[in-house]
Amino acid sequence: MKLHIEGFDEVLGGGIPLSTVNMITGTTGTMKSSLSFNILFNEVKLNKKIGLYISLEETFESLMAQMQSLQFDLNSIDISRIGYDLSIIRKNKTKLLKNPKKGGLMVSDLGQVRKEMVGKELAPNENWFFLTKALIKEIKESIGLDIVVVDSLTALHVLSALENPRVKLFYFFEFLRDLNVTSFLLSEMPHDESKLSTYEVEPYLADGLLKLTMSNRHRKVSREIAMVKMRSTNASLDVFTLDFKNGKFRALYGGQVPLV
Repeated sequence: MKLHIEGFDEVLGGGIPLSTVNMITGTTGTMKSSLSFNILFNEVKLNKKIGLYISLEETFESLMAQMQSLQFDLNSIDISRIGYDLSIIRKNKTKLLKNPKKGGLMVSDLGQVRKEMVGKELAPNENWFFLTKALIKEIKESIGLDIVVVDSLTALHVLSALENPRVKLFYFFEFLRDLNVTSFLLSEMPHDESKLSTYEVEPYLADGLLKLTMSNRHRKVSREIAMVKMRSTNASLDVFTLDFKNGKFRALYGGQVPLV
């Protein structure tokens, strides 16, 4: 599956293997959310895939406004907003997308979830990891699912306050693999890049690890992208400058400053 980054998919052998669990990690401002949305948007538009974007940090309105400002033509694909209430999803599964055969994007955001959770408390076995897994599974079984983005795994950690997080993460990654979906888990990296993820075990569990950073060159800040790890493919591990222009991502070889 393509990442829809010009100049980068080519060095990945055309894209990444399907049904893999991939991490996108980076410091603040490296366009992790935009990059993952770009993958979903293009797969829905060009290949009629069904995608699920779980936003635990931004509301639906904020996310859509941000993507519209980046010149994504949101009217060109079917986008619906959903929550975490599985009973509502089951009742309205035929209305989640206009025509699943033509693909579509569903967005579940924390703002909507909070509305559904008013006056309710999570049971001990219903932490956010549990609810997220249940949501993904319900969508997969109800109408089908090809791609899922969790934005972000870091927020999911904070909301869940997990005991034995390494064990929970192992089963979460295996759960995604067993569902036969291609998944992208976003993770916040500290500015000093001292570690790649919250518990540092996630990169070992993931099939692919995409790293986004920012570099200062000649008083200009540029973003960089590298596929640090990718199982089952002969992917280039080189660092590329990541450029975004006219609604498209490009990777420029050798850490060059983006062309103007």
